[in-house]
Amino acid sequence: MVSNVFIIHLLSTRLNYFVVYINYHVTDTITYVPYLNSYLIMGIRLFPHTDNNACLAELINVPHDTFDRLRYIEEQYQGEAKEATKWPENDWYEMFRNHIKGHEELEKAHEFRVSGWGYFDLKYLDSDDDCCAGEITDPVLAQKIFDSAHNKELSNHIDFERVSQLSHVLCYS
Repeated sequence: MVSNVFIIHLLSTRLNYFVVYINYHVTDTITYVPYLNSYLIMGIRLFPHTDNNACLAELINVPHDTFDRLRYIEEQYQGEAKEATKWPENDWYEMFRNHIKGHEELEKAHEFRVSGWGYFDLKYLDSDDDCCAGEITDPVLAQKIFDSAHNKELSNHIDFERVSQLSHVLCYS
């Protein structure tokens, strides 16, 4: 049963009054993390530093035209959404996602474009650096970070040297 409970608690300390509102609609909890910007830091992912569609396609082993097809479909839905004036007709992203659903190569390419190889072990980054984005130019460090990435299996079909060549440099953001 979903209900709102309003508790009005009047405290008479020096004539200060406080109103406390408790909303029981909230069902999710947020885990306590003991440092600032923790949710921002938890979102850092590893990406290739290239916009060459042929390189991206080879990195995740999809046909070479996959990223071009994905961009074309996305642009079509964005164009249709600009013409619509109200929701849900102007929700291009939902329509786009529904269109590519079930097309394995397109879904894989979209997820890679959005999340790259995913999260990685942050212990390899300089803990004193406040920046949450950057390039990894040291090849030894790049391989360690790549090996710790959650979705590195997207590129299991090629060795790290080829990943490095196709990526030009690894980036995180």
